[in-house]
Amino acid sequence: MKLLVAAALCMACVAQLSLAQEYADDYQYAAQDQDSLYHDYAARQENKAVVKPGMPWVTIVTSAGAGWLVGGKFHSRRTRSKLNAKHKQEQKALYQQYYQDVYTLQQQNADLVAAIEQMGVKMR
Repeated sequence: MKLLVAAALCMACVAQLSLAQEYADDYQYAAQDQDSLYHDYAARQENKAVVKPGMPWVTIVTSAGAGWLVGGKFHSRRTRSKLNAKHKQEQKALYQQYYQDVYTLQQQNADLVAAIEQMGVKMR
């Protein structure tokens, strides 16, 4: 029994030592990885400094085109609503004139029929 406990204790010590060794290896790897991260960052910053930042013409032209389309839609809607209101007024005036003319013609026809009947001529 004592031998079994001693063996288990030795195995635990060996496992602990191997975990400590892995931790040390990971720490060294992380330190090396950090150095490469810094070098990558420095290289990117150098590339940014070398490349001349120009005007983003594609963005400017795209934004101007989108603004033009949106503005055109807005202003055409305003113009359409004004023209529709004007058209409705003109159409209303035209219908009123038409109904007045029809009413006047019906009155004239009735007057003519009454005048003809007074003369004694039968219609139909």
